[in-house]
Amino acid sequence: MKKTVIITLLTLCSLFIELNSAFSVDFITLVREFGGKGATAGMFGKKIHLAFDGQHIYVSDTEHRLIQKLSPSGEFLLQIPEEPESPQNILRKPGHLAVDSIGNIYVADVTIHHIAETADPKVYMFAPCVHKFSAIGELLDTYFVDAVDVHPKVVLPASLIIDEEGKTAFGIQPLGHDRALRVAVNAQNQLYILDAERGRIHKFDTAGEKMLVFGRYGAGDGEFDKDAAALAIDARGNVFVADTGNHRIVKFDADGKFMRSFGRKGRGNGEFTKPMALVTLPTGEILVKDASRFRRKVGGLPEVIALSPTLTQLTESTPGQTELADTITNATRPQYGPFAPNLTGTADVSALNRRLRLLEEAEYSRYYDEETDDEDDAELAEELKRKDIRLTLFHNVISRIQKFDNNGRYIGRIVYETDQLSEEKHDVAFLDFDAAGYLYLQDASDFTIAQYSVSGFTVKPSHMNGFYSVRAATLNNNYMEDYEDIDFSTDVQDELSQLELKNMFGASYSLSERWHLTFLDELTYAEQDERYVTPAKVEDSYDFQTQALENAFAANLKFITNPNPYRYKELNLSVGRVDGTSDLTQNALFPELNRQHREDTGDASSTVIELNWDIWSRTNLWLRYADLNPAETSRNFVRRFYDVSGDLYEVFGSRNEARQFLGELTIKF
Repeated sequence: MKKTVIITLLTLCSLFIELNSAFSVDFITLVREFGGKGATAGMFGKKIHLAFDGQHIYVSDTEHRLIQKLSPSGEFLLQIPEEPESPQNILRKPGHLAVDSIGNIYVADVTIHHIAETADPKVYMFAPCVHKFSAIGELLDTYFVDAVDVHPKVVLPASLIIDEEGKTAFGIQPLGHDRALRVAVNAQNQLYILDAERGRIHKFDTAGEKMLVFGRYGAGDGEFDKDAAALAIDARGNVFVADTGNHRIVKFDADGKFMRSFGRKGRGNGEFTKPMALVTLPTGEILVKDASRFRRKVGGLPEVIALSPTLTQLTESTPGQTELADTITNATRPQYGPFAPNLTGTADVSALNRRLRLLEEAEYSRYYDEETDDEDDAELAEELKRKDIRLTLFHNVISRIQKFDNNGRYIGRIVYETDQLSEEKHDVAFLDFDAAGYLYLQDASDFTIAQYSVSGFTVKPSHMNGFYSVRAATLNNNYMEDYEDIDFSTDVQDELSQLELKNMFGASYSLSERWHLTFLDELTYAEQDERYVTPAKVEDSYDFQTQALENAFAANLKFITNPNPYRYKELNLSVGRVDGTSDLTQNALFPELNRQHREDTGDASSTVIELNWDIWSRTNLWLRYADLNPAETSRNFVRRFYDVSGDLYEVFGSRNEARQFLGELTIKF
């Protein structure tokens, strides 16, 4: 027992440490937008790569087979080549690129190389390469990672081609001839080429001579997977590889000696879900972008159930205690959003299973991510998408970039959101970041590039999602009755009118990718007016009026203590508050005949606080404190009755309240 208490205290301490670190999160601020869809100067195709030299931005455009040089503000300066459509354009599929300290540009590409000493016919080899251009666009060199001048030792299939002299030749396309390469340049302008599919890193000197080859395929020390996605070099010459498939960063020294790796699969601090980009900062720190996406989606307009249906429970037809108890339970344990029972209610096994199914790691919807060639299916998918958007209050995707020191120690993170309900911004995707710490996001629709700076954590309205709903309802009924006699005349006339005004405000704020704050407030005003007239006995006619005002507030703070889908844990702290007041008067319509009347005043004020905590991934603790006032009726009320002379003859009061404390521990085996 003592050990359990110590473990629990340590866990709470770690929680508060996490809370403290949550507010070290940085957000991003838009600086400028530039570019767009097109083939003209300063415009781009869909597949582009960026490089930076501190003074310029360089863009390789795979579709249009060119490289553009832009100013820091995105203004067009020059392009390589000047005429991309010219037969002399050697760029075929320009991809990743880098720039050295004197402005030389290195771009990964695919080319065709004439095998030396072959003629009549010539034999050419298709191969991945890296072209080196000067700062003004002159071709200086081409680097190969494959042996392209070696005659094949086996029989290979070849295609007939026409060479640059117009003669028939053969072209060989070996397996992997068009594979992607990644490039980086160190402070000495030496070139590093990451050939992830072959599990190698090649180092070249400034003269183009290969100096070193290191790395290999695998998951051990000095190894990386075939889908390693990025390469970066710090000021000391250390080489960092984004080992995407192994969910880590691998570090080598300048000579290719393995130093360390850091990170593991996960969504916590210092963990990665497929790292896809990294950059080394002048300070020696490292920024890493992974593919993790934290989703915030709220669908449907929630309903706040007040402690009392204000109109019905103020009349004589008061529901029974069982119904009232159910009403109170529903009110203090609402059925929507983060306050639903599956989050802050009974922590049963089904609720725990439901959490796993609703993890933010899960795909948003099949029809958002999958494409189909079937026209009917595509049309149905669009219809489903429209319906889903119609029923969704907000849906944001939070992405993160983590910061590490040079030894791989986690320092902090940057988070940014994309609004999935925005027609303009729903498809904004990460593109790159530079050594100055600026982020670049690309719009997949119009291909514009947005540059963002990193700002400290502040509570900004732009980071908040909210909604407002207002509803008005009226009812007017007129009843006329003629009792059993031989004429048709009004014996009783009952006129009833009801009015209800309700407005609801809700807001949700992502403090970080793991901290989330939500609150709802619903204010309801209701009134009822009834005129009951009996012409045969007018002294019994009366006027009945009711007015009620009620406000229900609920707030929830959620912290995902472990986002790993198989060890998922979260903590929810919820607060609910309901305050209400009501007034009822019943007066005789003809006071000169009858001064009998009745006055009712009522009030309600209830508070509920809940803690729902996954102590471990399969162990849940639920604590609930409720101060219910009243506990079994809609209002605590005082009724005053006056006789036909107008004198007070009876006072009736009712006040009931209850305090509850509930605790529940659930362990799933």
